[in-house]
Amino acid sequence: MLIRFLVANMIKSQTQEVVRNKVEEVVTDQVRNLEEMQHGREMPPCDVAIVFANHLEATGVLDQMEDMVSTQCASFVEHAGRWKGREVVVIEAGETWRQVAKAVSDLINMHKPNWVVSAGFASSLSKNVRKGMIVMPAVIRDTAGRELDTGLQINDDSPQRGLYTGVLISTSELLETPSKRKKLAKQFDAQVADMESAVVGEICRQAKQRYMVVRVVAEDLEEKPPELMSRIMNQDSVAGKFGALSKGLFTQASQLKEIWEMKNAAYKTSERLAEFLSGVVRQLRL
Repeated sequence: MLIRFLVANMIKSQTQEVVRNKVEEVVTDQVRNLEEMQHGREMPPCDVAIVFANHLEATGVLDQMEDMVSTQCASFVEHAGRWKGREVVVIEAGETWRQVAKAVSDLINMHKPNWVVSAGFASSLSKNVRKGMIVMPAVIRDTAGRELDTGLQINDDSPQRGLYTGVLISTSELLETPSKRKKLAKQFDAQVADMESAVVGEICRQAKQRYMVVRVVAEDLEEKPPELMSRIMNQDSVAGKFGALSKGLFTQASQLKEIWEMKNAAYKTSERLAEFLSGVVRQLRL
């Protein structure tokens, strides 16, 4: 999503596989690990495990946790503590499907949580879904046509009072421009998209793990990146990205201010998500 790229991965190398691994291949490998990784680090069970892609998206929750201990694990960064009266583990799973599948598989194996929640930012694919809306989908789909039922018992999928409960589509493609969002919306007749929930959901389904999705819309359909960030994104190498940024430091100070404001807005969006998530966590039946 646009904010993720602008803030969390602004200078990160975009060198990845030409086509990311298909979900079923990644999931099959990682679910098999649930049976094979018996000799790994055993942890006490936790009430709720919340899966974020990165630290930025998790900030709203992390700022509220008590007695938090952070650990760099093999496949994810873990933050364990108490939140809203629950024993909670928050993880930063990474950006790719393979990283997310590995992290969630290891998380379930290590902590055996009562619930797994796929949380973080989402993108609007419709003018009817606005920034700041909470997304709790009844159905998750991916771009290969696979579909998962989350078990959410809400039949009306029209956005009401800031809550969207319809279909969420997960894509491995970064939706940093309006044209990409519109193309995805037209191709799959979808209103909201994210980049992880289909993978998290499929891992949980095969592991017979209870899960849900709670996300917040971080960008509108027509939202565009600043010109400077477009130039950075168009560079093929890390050196090229750094060069574009360095030049912008001297020639496009106003856009740097805009990027900084977007970062602050992203933190507020994370806080909005945490506010809603706190109520969900308190009401979960363990």
